[in-house]
Amino acid sequence: MGIDLGGTKIAAGVFSMDRRMLGEIATVPTQADQPAEVTLGNLKRVAAEACRAAGAEGAPAAIGIGSTGPIEPQTGQVLDATSLPHLNFFELGVWVRQQLGAPVFMENDANCFALGEALQGAGAGRPVVVAVTLGTACGCGIVMEGRIYSGVTGNAGEVAFCPVAGDNFDNMLSGAGVQRFYERVRGPGSGPSSLSAKEIGDLGEQGDAQALEAWRAFGKALGTALGTIAAVLDPSICVVGGSVSARWNLFEAPMVARLKTIVAPPAAARLEVARAKLGPRAGVIGAAEYAHYMLRSPAGD
Repeated sequence: MGIDLGGTKIAAGVFSMDRRMLGEIATVPTQADQPAEVTLGNLKRVAAEACRAAGAEGAPAAIGIGSTGPIEPQTGQVLDATSLPHLNFFELGVWVRQQLGAPVFMENDANCFALGEALQGAGAGRPVVVAVTLGTACGCGIVMEGRIYSGVTGNAGEVAFCPVAGDNFDNMLSGAGVQRFYERVRGPGSGPSSLSAKEIGDLGEQGDAQALEAWRAFGKALGTALGTIAAVLDPSICVVGGSVSARWNLFEAPMVARLKTIVAPPAAARLEVARAKLGPRAGVIGAAEYAHYMLRSPAGD
């Protein structure tokens, strides 16, 4: 079973041991603003719904969970006071194992997104994949030879506070970042905009000059970020997903152009930048892939 635990929703899916999805992905609200018992109840409910959709009975062989926030992998302790305030410091992995009766393997949700896209999505068959997900924030995962690269402390790819465009990745490479770029284009005398990133996207699709300029600026900033990451890792492909990627056509060209000015010429000639293929399934698929690998790994690493 793969579970994608976010601050807004929890999604779960059941897979066969040959990694095929069985049935449909189940989704329920997280209700992260409610007491922990409510969110935990929702997690149990979505797991049960996924099992019903798959026609599966009994405990799964293993459960993979991709969770927002840094994770303490041994206990599955969640370290996220922002998205999951009532589960902060809670040993979720231990609790899920007790409740569902299966080994539990936890990873950061951006890493699971990257693993899903690397194995079954846009990066399938590529040896080095960098994947970013752009939504309420900016998440990044690195997959090398089909395995998540976590670094020494498990924090490889934690780019949220890296600087870009006069701020940081989280603030500028997200839906809120689109709003900030739009406000900059409108000028200091215009005041803050009440438009959402989706609405600014709609304006851009309609040919609004200020919206188009905001999306171009967003693309350049994203290209700067991806180019910097790619200059260090020399990946085969950079995959871009998340809700903001729905406006791919508005920022792709400036993003790619900027990225290719940063990386070395041989890398620029070979590096591909692609939109994610799996949509909202990526995190669930990646979590299940992670559990599948960990279950079969003699070293458990």
